[in-house]
Amino acid sequence: MRKVSVILLNYNSHRFTFDCIASIQQQTQGVDYEIIIVDNNSSPTDADALRPLADVPGVRLIRSRINLGFSGGNMLGVQAADPATDYYYFLNNDCVLRTNVLAQLTVFMDATPDAGLCGAQMFAGDGSRQETFGYLPTAVNKILGHGVARLLNPDRYPNRRRVYTEPVRVPFIMGSTLFVRASVFHAIGGFDVAHFLYVEEEDLAKRLLLRGFYAYLVPQAEYVHFTGQSTVRNYDIEKEHYISLFYYFRKYHSWPERALLRAYYVIKNGRKFRRNPVYGKLAWFIGRGSPMRESLRYRQTIREQ
Repeated sequence: MRKVSVILLNYNSHRFTFDCIASIQQQTQGVDYEIIIVDNNSSPTDADALRPLADVPGVRLIRSRINLGFSGGNMLGVQAADPATDYYYFLNNDCVLRTNVLAQLTVFMDATPDAGLCGAQMFAGDGSRQETFGYLPTAVNKILGHGVARLLNPDRYPNRRRVYTEPVRVPFIMGSTLFVRASVFHAIGGFDVAHFLYVEEEDLAKRLLLRGFYAYLVPQAEYVHFTGQSTVRNYDIEKEHYISLFYYFRKYHSWPERALLRAYYVIKNGRKFRRNPVYGKLAWFIGRGSPMRESLRYRQTIREQ
């Protein structure tokens, strides 16, 4: 029987963590699995609320004394996982499973040797079907738009709004449901921890693709995502998005393309300055090069206990 290591990050959202684990236990059959919870330096009250989970069979609770972000927190969970695991399932804690997702994705990955990662179909809390995959960022799709990019290369840009009934190869899967082949994940060194909060899934899919492994949506597997329950959008969070995005561009795109994209985002945000001054600040930040030294990563402190 295949082994799946489910890794959940908790950040001041323990109630969602309890609901997520309950759904995994209720839905999962036919798979040997473990659940690893990484508390990413939540408040003492929230972290203490998780303590009863440490006594649940098959559940391991880890508390980090510093917020490691998405990539770093998940990599801490990987280090605590069974070294012989076949698959990692990086699942947001504000999700609940609607079907036997672990078994469905395991069966699919076993039958699809070129799959490096896959994901279940996402639904919102109101039951509406949500877009579950996206396109790897390039100058073409960012500047010309996804519609034009899809017309130019429909195989590379499958329709995100289409209702799929069979598995489909996609550019990348949303980070709330990343089911990854452990052997390939190990070979590429896991998540790039330089990404603190955003663009981790794009980077992972890109590095897997460079190794010849693809991402797939498996629509028969379903889950509900209650969307960003531990992240509050503000100027610092918006800055973090551009820090990660331009780090990605530096890794995979040429200097002329990066310069074009930087100009595009400066103009895009600058044009909205009168609507909200924050956009002007973002335009200036992007124009300065979206320096990584201003990442929230460098504002984290180590909790005393």
